[in-house]
Amino acid sequence: MENSFWQQDWFIWGAVLIIGFPFLTLLLGEIIYRAKSKDKLLTATLRIVRNLIFPSLALFILLNKIIGLSEDTTPLRLVQTGLWLFTIHGSLTVINGLLFDGAKTGTWQANVPKLFRDLSRVFLILCGVAIVLSLVWGADLGGVIAALGVGSIVIGLALQDTLGNLFSGIALLFERPFTEGDWIEVDSVKGKVIEINWRSVHMLTRDLEMLIIPNAALAGATIRNYRRPQKLHVEPIDVGFSYDDPPNKVKRVMKQTALATKGVLEKPEPVIQTISYDDSSIGYRVKLFLSDYDKVPMIRDEFMTRVWYAAERNGLNIPFPIRTLYHNPPTKINSAKVIEEYLQQLHNFPSFASAGGDILAKLAQVATGRAFGEGEKAIAQGDRTEGIYIIVNGQALVTIRAENFVREQEVARLVSGDFFGESALSGKDISPVTVTALSDLEVLILPIETLQIALEQNTRLRQEIGMVMETRRKAIAMTQKTKNRTLNNRNGKSDK
Repeated sequence: MENSFWQQDWFIWGAVLIIGFPFLTLLLGEIIYRAKSKDKLLTATLRIVRNLIFPSLALFILLNKIIGLSEDTTPLRLVQTGLWLFTIHGSLTVINGLLFDGAKTGTWQANVPKLFRDLSRVFLILCGVAIVLSLVWGADLGGVIAALGVGSIVIGLALQDTLGNLFSGIALLFERPFTEGDWIEVDSVKGKVIEINWRSVHMLTRDLEMLIIPNAALAGATIRNYRRPQKLHVEPIDVGFSYDDPPNKVKRVMKQTALATKGVLEKPEPVIQTISYDDSSIGYRVKLFLSDYDKVPMIRDEFMTRVWYAAERNGLNIPFPIRTLYHNPPTKINSAKVIEEYLQQLHNFPSFASAGGDILAKLAQVATGRAFGEGEKAIAQGDRTEGIYIIVNGQALVTIRAENFVREQEVARLVSGDFFGESALSGKDISPVTVTALSDLEVLILPIETLQIALEQNTRLRQEIGMVMETRRKAIAMTQKTKNRTLNNRNGKSDK
């Protein structure tokens, strides 16, 4: 007895197809809608199942189970091929999502380049295609490989440039001179790497322009990476200030300005260097240490803006580009303004306050101003002295070093109003001490001849300077005596 039509296989499969396929499609659509904002991997996978795999499976059931086409027929093989390929595509999407999507920074998944993932995906798809050809179409894989070997020669000749970019990309992949997000410079063009693919590298410049560089061109170019081997970046900025501005003062102001600029690191500290003496200014190079190369233009802008205000507050001059020509060497003669300034300074010095106005006026006319930077020696022990050095601004350290001294010994510290070089007054033009600037030092030098005349004319001035000289002599003698006693005690202990 024959089965009823509803007991036939074609009817059962038809019912499954008519009822099950729409139901599962609606169910997947609802799941996709609810998981759309929560799980992107699940959403992408279910979309492949709903839009590709399910329709292919339904078409296979229709042709094979209901219509009754044999699996050897071409239409059914094509449907099977599509079903296999869609399944492989969905599987690779799931694997890629599980391994690499949302990988945390520093993990091996995050360090795998996108180009490597793309090439691996292509390789796996080719392997899947080969399996499909063998299982579905019954193809001889050995013959297929041989045919591909011959065809690859023709394809290779036709796609030399494309394959060159591909293999150059693979070489860059293994060398990894940069990654996505790095700022690099290629042929004097700077940009941020936003994509690395099998053919080229995409860069976004500061002007928001897309720059596409073929991998083959990158393989032969010099690449400068501003974020490797460390993200710390040094940004050099050159500025110029007047010759009238002491370099150490300029450096101090520039350092304060740099540290006050948002984005400039405190550690390491900014470095300020004197780099040139130009026609109209002294050139300085400020090196700013930054942690974020993306913000370089903003940090440069803020720093350069602050420079003007800092210069204005501290009396520094940013000169115009000018050039002064001297046809004959200028004769150094103190102007009336300079003489008045020197005279006022001499009046303010305690040791010279008792001298008469005429004497101070003569000294002011022959005085010479001089500046020393922090750490410089105004006078070295054993050097010839030019005269008496009176400190106008700054501090200085007086030291002495005898034959049996290993290190220089401190004798005194001098401040504004003190003087040194007094040994010249006793007929000794060789300095017995070394005087070093503890800060930027401004001094007024009085010639010995003129000062000796002034001392002969003013007894009180001679007594004031004599007292200072005697105090300084005793301090030097006491330092030598103390050091010799220490050395003798050490030698006595060693003898025991």
